[in-house]
Amino acid sequence: MKDLKNINTAKGKLTYTVFSEERDGSERYGIAVSSGIFGETETASVHDITTDISFAEGLASLLADNLVLPSTLSEVVEEYLAVKFTVH
Repeated sequence: MKDLKNINTAKGKLTYTVFSEERDGSERYGIAVSSGIFGETETASVHDITTDISFAEGLASLLADNLVLPSTLSEVVEEYLAVKFTVH
């Protein structure tokens, strides 16, 4: 896993990290969130979200803008992807 971009919010207590991993011969991007807001550090990550770095960075910015916590990261990402790629 290779960290590519970090976004810090909440006076540095929330960090959103876009990371890459090699899988099946292609680079895949995921996002990790780390929070120190409530004392102990809590971290969560979602792997293999996309192969598009711009999409991953945009999603990380959206998560940071809305202060998504590690406890809800996977649900928010899942819902975002479902809405984004639903054909209307």
